[in-house]
Amino acid sequence: MEKYNKQKAILTALLKWVETEFFGIFVFLFFIAVAKPFGALANIIFGLTGLLTVVCLMADFGLKQGEEARNKVTFHGEKDCPNYGFTLGLIASIPCYITMILLMISKFSGSFNFMPAYKLLDACFYPLIDWAAHSADVKDMSPFVFIMTAIFPLLYPFATWIGFKISYKQIDVKERVVYKHK
Repeated sequence: MEKYNKQKAILTALLKWVETEFFGIFVFLFFIAVAKPFGALANIIFGLTGLLTVVCLMADFGLKQGEEARNKVTFHGEKDCPNYGFTLGLIASIPCYITMILLMISKFSGSFNFMPAYKLLDACFYPLIDWAAHSADVKDMSPFVFIMTAIFPLLYPFATWIGFKISYKQIDVKERVVYKHK
């Protein structure tokens, strides 16, 4: 009897951050290509694209992990874990919060400028962060940017939890949306 491997799921969650950043680099590159002619509209369009990239990749991860966990609970008598998707999402968001902490240290210590590295390390959020903090110097950054950097990574646990819950509880989304069943 094979158990649900939580250690493998945790490692995969961390790798999902790498995957989202990989796709985020493409969002970043396309944004850079059109930012000048489109201005703030490019920030909005590519900012939403970056956010949706995180949501789609993490929800897909949650769906797969939820199905695997449900199968282990149903067929192999594993312990029930309906909210484990939120934990996996929190683990995937750890690198975002580490970069945020480094950005805060950079801002308040004044000893180094972490802003350019931060914008690249959180590439999915780059267009929106660039909109709020257009300068590459951390000294010019407003407190609003810290609020943004704390809120955006919450997409990781939220999307993973929703995807996990949908597949773990075997919710038929199509039936609920099309036929409005509760």
